[in-house]
Amino acid sequence: MSSGRDRSMKIYAKDGDAIVEIYSIKRDGEKLVMDAKVLDAMRMDMIITLDEVFSGLKMLLRGVVPYALLLPYFGLKRLFRRSPK
Repeated sequence: MSSGRDRSMKIYAKDGDAIVEIYSIKRDGEKLVMDAKVLDAMRMDMIITLDEVFSGLKMLLRGVVPYALLLPYFGLKRLFRRSPK
């Protein structure tokens, strides 16, 4: 595990507090290993097995894929929403 200066992705609760900070996701054989910190506590490696990936596939297809397809729209919307200086 590296220093706190790594690029990371944060997942927020509705109140705006960061609840998960993910530093990396790597493959280790048939498993995914996420280097993450939960609730600003101890940083740890989390293991996602192949069975869990298949269990979560339906959730990913319904939530993440449509969001990913809309990313260009969200990016352009953010770009044009900025006021000129």
